[in-house]
Amino acid sequence: MKLSAREQRLGIITLVAVLGGLGYVLGEARHDIWRESRQERILLQRRREAAEQLLARGGDLDQRLTQLRETLPSYPRGTDVTAQLLRRLQQVADEHDFLLLRREPEPEREIGDLYELAITCTWEGTLSALVHFLYALQAQGATVDVRNLTVAPVQGTPENLRGTVTVDFAYSREGER
Repeated sequence: MKLSAREQRLGIITLVAVLGGLGYVLGEARHDIWRESRQERILLQRRREAAEQLLARGGDLDQRLTQLRETLPSYPRGTDVTAQLLRRLQQVADEHDFLLLRREPEPEREIGDLYELAITCTWEGTLSALVHFLYALQAQGATVDVRNLTVAPVQGTPENLRGTVTVDFAYSREGER
């Protein structure tokens, strides 16, 4: 069987079109994989640069961490500090005419060589008392942190507010620094 020149050209064009289409279909899947790997490579490069910056600042961060650990209050092992922290919280509230209606301490959590105790309080007071109370807590430094705060007006007295606040206390135990 002899093919004419026209049939040979049509056969070659058809073969090229089929191979081109097949290459496009296979290449498109590979192109998507290549694009994803390129984006992942860029993300990993950014993370690496951020990690290198942190490592470069490591000495400064270690020094700041050491200073922070020195400011943490330390309590003897086995001592229940809940009562002391409840009194401390109540004292700050009393100084700013902030009424703590109920205080519920959570169990002590150990985080490495540091300890954390959260106290959830139901409170009532004016906006000014709330602001002064929160400021006094934050002024104590990194040892005290307000994790959660809810605020709602008291019915009948728009100047009074009520809500809940969760205060975290950080401290260490003697012999663990």
